[in-house]
Amino acid sequence: MFVFAAALAAAGIEPPVAPATDPATTPPAAETVAATPAPTPKLLLPKGTMVRLMVTKEVNSRDNKPGDRFVLRVDEAVQVHGVTVIPIGAKGWGELMEAKKTGGIGKSGKINARLLFVEANGQHIDLDGERQSSGSGGTGNVVAGVIAFGAFGLLMKGSNATLKAGEILNGYTISDAAFDQPPTKTP
Repeated sequence: MFVFAAALAAAGIEPPVAPATDPATTPPAAETVAATPAPTPKLLLPKGTMVRLMVTKEVNSRDNKPGDRFVLRVDEAVQVHGVTVIPIGAKGWGELMEAKKTGGIGKSGKINARLLFVEANGQHIDLDGERQSSGSGGTGNVVAGVIAFGAFGLLMKGSNATLKAGEILNGYTISDAAFDQPPTKTP
């Protein structure tokens, strides 16, 4: 090889030079490709999955008004293929659509609430579900009040409608929700 290079130099011809390699345009070695982890599969929480929620603080027709939001707590973990995607204690939200206070002549209060969403793994998962509640009517008390107090008995009111703290509401997912599957640990 040295003799060939010397002969070319004597003839005034330069030996061929191997092309320079640019690391930015050079394809990666097989080792580098093999080291790239495969994407983790997604877990799919299907539309219509039940989410069991608990009211954390009483909501009632006396203190609340339409548009008020209230906090719920997930009461039972939701799993997909044995993996928890919505843990116990995750926060959920509901909203009052209607809140009527008690009235005279034993008229009871009424509320109508709907579920909005639950927060899990950085996502808002929209829910479908409603709950209506009415206070107990005070008609019997009004009659007794009229007998005992005359016309003043008509001023007696019914009771307020409430969603009590600890009450369970069931919501259902409105659409599919995808979650990253946690990486599996190798021993």
